[in-house]
Parts: sequence; structure tokens; C-alpha cells
Amino acid sequence: MTGETRLAALHRALAARAGEPVLFTDLVQAVWGDDPPAKPLPALRSLMRRLRRSTEDEIVTDATAYRLLVRAPGPSQLPADLPDFVGREAELAALSSADAPVVVITGPPGVGKTALAIKLAHRVRDRFPDGQLHVDLRGFATSPPVTVDQALGRFLRALGVPPERVPLDLDEQFELYRSKLRGRRVLVVLDNATELSPLVPGVEGCSAIVTSRNDLAGQVRLDVLAEEEAGALLDRLKIGGSPDDRAELIRLCAHLPLALRIAGAHLTDRHLPDYLAELRGDGRLDALEIEGDAAVRAAFSLSCKALPDDARRLFGLLSVHPGTDFGVRSAAVIGNVSTEDSARLLDVLARAGLVQKTGERFQLHDLIRLFASEQAGGEGAPALRRLLSFYLATARVAAELVYPTMKRLDPLPVDVEGRSFETADEARAWLDAKRSVLVAAVQVAPHPFASQLADLLRPYLTSHGYRSEMAAVLAAGLASARAAGDVVREAAMLNGLGQLQQIRGEHAEALKTYGVAAELATTDHMRATLLNNTGMVRWHLGDLAGAVADLEEARRMSSDYLDLHVTVLTNLGSMLGIRGELRRAIGLFEETRRLAEEHGLVLKIAAASEGLGVAHLELGEFDESRRHLKAALDVYQGTMAAPFSTPMVLLNLAEVAMKTGDQEQARTLALASIEAARKVEDAHAEILALILLGNPQKAIELADGVDYPFGRRRAQLELARHDRALAEELVRDVRASDDLLLESQALLVLAEVAGDVTAAGEALELARAREQNAVVARAEAFLAAQPPANGGSTSS
Repeated sequence: MTGETRLAALHRALAARAGEPVLFTDLVQAVWGDDPPAKPLPALRSLMRRLRRSTEDEIVTDATAYRLLVRAPGPSQLPADLPDFVGREAELAALSSADAPVVVITGPPGVGKTALAIKLAHRVRDRFPDGQLHVDLRGFATSPPVTVDQALGRFLRALGVPPERVPLDLDEQFELYRSKLRGRRVLVVLDNATELSPLVPGVEGCSAIVTSRNDLAGQVRLDVLAEEEAGALLDRLKIGGSPDDRAELIRLCAHLPLALRIAGAHLTDRHLPDYLAELRGDGRLDALEIEGDAAVRAAFSLSCKALPDDARRLFGLLSVHPGTDFGVRSAAVIGNVSTEDSARLLDVLARAGLVQKTGERFQLHDLIRLFASEQAGGEGAPALRRLLSFYLATARVAAELVYPTMKRLDPLPVDVEGRSFETADEARAWLDAKRSVLVAAVQVAPHPFASQLADLLRPYLTSHGYRSEMAAVLAAGLASARAAGDVVREAAMLNGLGQLQQIRGEHAEALKTYGVAAELATTDHMRATLLNNTGMVRWHLGDLAGAVADLEEARRMSSDYLDLHVTVLTNLGSMLGIRGELRRAIGLFEETRRLAEEHGLVLKIAAASEGLGVAHLELGEFDESRRHLKAALDVYQGTMAAPFSTPMVLLNLAEVAMKTGDQEQARTLALASIEAARKVEDAHAEILALILLGNPQKAIELADGVDYPFGRRRAQLELARHDRALAEELVRDVRASDDLLLESQALLVLAEVAGDVTAAGEALELARAREQNAVVARAEAFLAAQPPANGGSTSS
């Protein structure tokens, strides 16, 4: 079989089971049949490298298999085309024929910027076969704007990047965004921007359409509709009347498309002369200080007056909704009406041109939302409270299903019951669908709703990698709690902020944040939670003694809180293991597993099994280690924790393979660990895997970059085998940091590089005391190979 056909055979074998792991042995059989090469796994890896270079599909390395993930179709996020769009033909012709990478459309509110942008995007979409991205940045809306990092996160997910693979650093996110666009033709539409955003691709083959009220470089500034275009719009809206009346309507609506559409909706059952008489009335031009707004206000006021009372009331109350769009149920909650009445009233508002309907969703133009807010009156605040109560109650139901063991703030009394869900998957789907509106709700919510909703969203946003959204809700919740002097909720928000800082690798900042929270904590549960968190931060900062002290105190405080107590025991076991107290660590892990099994805490069982696997690995009990690690991996792979927990388990399995002589399996598992680690930005696992793969220098560079002294010392252990000065420095560093599990190994490396029998003896003594059997065997072999102390020969 030729190399070319082998490549095709490999791709066919993977594609036949796309998305599923295909065992290495099955792939070897598919490619080489009954005549495999002498070293099939290296040959398969070589062929796989060629395949990855030649296909756009993603190929994932698992422990014993490869998986092919077929490239999904590009995103298609454009709003629906506008069937009643008229005019702007000159602008459309010029813009659609332009080859500029960025088209900027500016103009006053209501002039039709968004309509032109959407029409243009649909006209040119065939030039962008790899997809179209769209976001309304809400730069001029009364509700919270969409930030650049929030929009960027949405775009990355639309381009196929899982949340857990989004980098921590914003600049790295933009680089990933552009790398996903390179080699593709994608159109990006940025509506209602305040500036030329870095979301503009700047990549060959991709283009952007930007709308704004502000003057921006390279803009095409829209004027109001010309007389003929305005007349054509009236024709499309089926507005009759004499030429003079139609001309007056156009003048009174200031030639603005938005005002003309509102007037058109209002005229479906009225005579134009009567409508004009009202439009000319005194007081109709109570205008805002926005160009062209007088005409919009006039048209809006008449349409609003013509509404039935219940529709007019709901219209005003809809202005409190914080998101870009809403559905029938949310409108029902806002208006305190049935869903049937909500659907009926929304249809009335849509026919009046005051809300836009797309499928089952509804939107308010930002200018109309501003007008609507003036109609809400005293009912606005209670309407917002009802909506927040509904979201809060539903988010709590969802969080309890998806994250049943997570400790939360005590529930608030709410005015409205939330939704119910049959399964955790259904609850998670609701959180996915409502994420952006829930984040916006936190930012407009009064105390205590802001911190309460932020606390409920925290585990969801954390586990899915939505770091910018998490930062936004924590900031809003913290500001709200501080302003109200609510120390309980302030401490909860600070705890969440500390966790976010940990995720970002900002360990020194996290320690300070947890310290402030500890001063505010009012319960043993919160104090123990913070001690557990500070313990792990101290370990990352190289203070192992401090970590153990905090965790021992957390252990004492958490005894009445099962889930937290099990977490603390697991972390304490890990720290004791690092300090060389392996049998004590095993005792803690066994206690942890027993408690977790008794109470059905599946992930805690897996974490305890992982800890047992690591401890037995250090003791040289490799069969026991492999058994526990595989048990942990089996549990993790069936849970949401899989992306975050898998890298370290694969790494430890690789080390077991390495120490039992299976070099090929060790390499395969280490590579799989690195691949899994990079997906979730787990630099620690990647560093340790690089060491195992024989690249300690790169591991040190990465460890220094993320401030990971534990990993740096293990990389230095490999380099010290050829550098006596480094070996001596490492022994001092290990002892100073209390990283005692490494002490015997560092001493033995010093002995080997310096020929130091005394250091070897000390290493042997420590390894025996800590039952590090592999180190014991090496130290004994080293000492046995040394000549007698008096220089004489041994007897035969």
C-alpha cells in the first residue's frame, strides 16, 4: 500500500466512526492490514502527523485511541433578511462592490443603520462561505452594553472553541480568534458599536460591517431618506393618501425610516388626514437631545396612545428587561399577566411597530426602549423585581439540579415562582440559553438580587469557562453588597473573585482577596471555605507549610459540612503526600472515599481515587496506583469535570507506564495529557508532562511564566543530573519550600552527579522512612556500585 493510500485509509477509518475513539490497534489494522510495520505505534504517529497537516478536521489523542472531530459548518448568526427594506440602493451598490476589509455605517438614531447593515450582509453573504458572525453591542442602549470580551467569547464559541479552551489572557483570546479566522472567509457584523472595536478581524479574506451613531474612521454616514425613498417605503407599507398628505407625513416623520414604520403600523386602520392632524398637535415635540428624535417621539406618542390600555401598560414595562430580546414568558412575568395574555399583547405591539418579532423572540429598538421607560412610571421597579424574582428562583432550581453539592447563599424570598426542570440537562440548557440575559440582569439588579444571582451563576460560569461574564457578575454583586453594608454577601462575592483570580493564575491577588473575605466571614462554613482556598493558593505560591496549616484548620472547622469536609480532606491528603507523609495521605484519601461513597458524592470518590493512585505511585506500588487512577479516569470521563480532571490522571498513568518499562505507552499518555491540558489551559499538567517527555527546559520556562515552583523544581531535578551546582541549589530549595517528597530524589541526584556517598546515604534513609521504594532501589544500587571506603578490594 502506498503512503498516499495509507493516509486515505487512516482518514476513512477515523471518519467511519467520527466523534468516537478508534483504538490504535484498529487503526494499524485498517492502514497496514496483516502486514504491520515492525514498530506500529511510531509509524501510526508519523502518519497521523501527516494527516493532521492535510485535513481541516480536528484529531484528538486519547489514552489508547484517536478521535476525528469533523469540522462543523461555519456560524450563521445574521438576523433574518428584511422583506420590506426599500431605498438606499446607491449605498448598497457602493458598499457591496467595495473591497474594503471594514465597512462603517454611521448616522443618527432611527435613520436605518442596522437595517442597511443587515441587508448588505445578506447581499454579500455568498462571498463568505465559512460563516457570518453577528453581535449587537448595545453601545447606546439603556441596558448594559455587551463588552468586547463578552462578544469575543461568543464569537470564539461560535467558531467552535469550547469555553474551557478559551485562554485567560485577552490578547491571547484575540490571537485565537484571528487564528480561527485565518484561511477562512467570514463576515463579522458589529451593530451599535461606540468605536472601531478590536473585534474587527483584520484577517485576509474576512470582512466586517460596523454600525454606530458616532463618527468613525472610514465611515459612510447615512442621511435621512430622500423624498423618493421615503415615498417608496410608504408604498411598501401600503399607506395611501394624497401626494400632499404623504409628503407632509414624510416631513413630520423627518424622513426617518423608524418614524415612518411606526406611523405605517399606526395607519393600518386609520385615515391619513386624521393621523396628520394628531401628529401636528401641540406638545408632540417634547424631544430628547438626539438628532431626529422629535419625529420619532411624535410617531411613537401617537402609536402609544392608540394602543389598548393593557398593551400600553406592558409596552412601558418591557423597558425594564435587561437583555437584547425576550420571550412570551418573561413578558408575562414583567406584566404580571398570563402567558396567553402576554402572547396576545406582544402581537398587538408588533403590529403597532413598537416591538420587533423574530420567530418566537421579541426586541425593542434601543430608542423605543428609552421612550418606553418613560411610560413605565411607578410600575417599573416592581416589574423589574418580578422579573429578577423569576430569574433568581429559576436559576436556583437549575443550580440545585446541575450543582447539587454546591453551597450557596441562603435563598431570598421571591415574588414569583421560577420554572421547574425534569433533568439536569434541561436545567443546563436553560442556563446556556439565558446566560447573556442573566449576566445583564445582575448588572442592573438592586441589592440583594445582584449578589444573590451572581452567587447562583458562579459555579455555572466557572465550570464552563465564562471568565469575562463571571468577572462582570462578581463586580456587580460585590459593588451592590458593599453599598448596602451586607458583609455576608460581600464575603461570598470576594470568595468568588478569589476563585476567578486563582483560575487566572493571579495567586498573590487571590490570597489578598481571600484575606479580606476572611475578615468579613460570619460562619464556620465560609471561614473553612476560605481556609481551604488559601491553602491551595499557598501551595501554588510554594508555601507548603502554610498550605498544610490552613487545611488542618479548615478540616477542624468543616466537620459539620460534609461536602466541604471531603474537599478539605482530599486537598490535605495531597499536601501531606507532597511533604512525604505518604501513608498518612493514603489514610486521608481512604477516609475521603469512604465518606463520599456513603453519601453518593461521585466526583469526590474520583478525587479520592486519584489521590490514592498518586500516593501509591510515589510508594512504587504501581499495580495499586494504576488501578486507582483508572478508576478515577472512568468516573471523570462521565462527568462535566472530565476536561479539567483528565490531564493530571493521564499524566500519572504515563508515569506509571514509564516506571514499569512501557516507554511507548508512557509517551502516548503524556502526549494525550498535554493535549487535554491545553484545551483547559492547565499549564501545571502540561509542565509535568513536558518533563516526562524529556523537555525540562521548556517546562521551566512555562513554570516561570505561570509562577509554578512545584513544577519548576521537578524540571530542575532532570537538569541537575548533569549540573552539580544546580543539584546543590535544588536540595536547598526543596528543604526551604517543605517539598519533602522531592527531597530524597534531589539528594540522590546530587549523589550521582557529585559521586557523594554521604548524600546517597541520606537519600536512602529518607526514602526508607517515606517508603519511596523506587528511590530506595536506586540509592541502594548507587551505594553498592561504590568502591570500599579504604580503597581496598573486596574478597571473592
